Amino acid sequence: MKVAVIAPLGMSPPVITAFVHHIRDVRDLVVITTADDRVKQGFELVKVAMKVKYPKTRVHEVEVPFEDITTEEQNFEFMRIAGRTIKRQKEKFGSDVVYLNVAGGRKNMCITLSILGQFLNVDGVFHVVSPNVKIVNEMLENLRHDIERLYLAESDEERLRIYEEKARYFNALMFPEDYQVVRIPTVPVPGDYMQRILDVIYNDRLDTLTYSERELLLRHGLIEKFGNRYRVSDFGKRFAEVLVG
Repeated sequence: MKVAVIAPLGMSPPVITAFVHHIRDVRDLVVITTADDRVKQGFELVKVAMKVKYPKTRVHEVEVPFEDITTEEQNFEFMRIAGRTIKRQKEKFGSDVVYLNVAGGRKNMCITLSILGQFLNVDGVFHVVSPNVKIVNEMLENLRHDIERLYLAESDEERLRIYEEKARYFNALMFPEDYQVVRIPTVPVPGDYMQRILDVIYNDRLDTLTYSERELLLRHGLIEKFGNRYRVSDFGKRFAEVLVG
């Protein structure tokens, strides 16, 4: 069975590798990164740690073209990229199981990814909790110089050598013994129903909605009401474009 993990990366690389360590048999690890330098450094650390501990797992990077995601439009772009990544993992790369690890990245990224997982029927959404966040942060800072060296290294061989120099400390950071994996309660939306709703919004076919569907879409800002008439809102159009594309 081909298992894939998709995870956004923020300032704490250990939440990525700790989850893989928990699942164990992961074929593909897809890390969604931003353009922030610290995030890029963290990704290099994840790659090297995985190569040392789980050499059979393929590690891929998917880049979001921002240093941070702080606006509605940036969040929609993140949603588009994440949705495409989930679909590709299933359809192109043949993953039988797709898990989302939402422990890294901005809160809006994690919330958006959790909701997206329900729309696209992933097999589970998870969070990683460390009871000793202060200690983890201290370990990260103590290794900051070496993490920067990893990032600036000119070859994989040099990165492995740098990691091995501090293997005891890097392994303790990236594969901790004391952490909890929490499954986020999710209810998958049937694919045919989701496709119908997207078709209604994308093609402005609001007359085919039931009363309850129309009221729900209105409350969530996907459609607007003008007198006795309804139309798709700009927010709704962007939402549909992201998921249809």
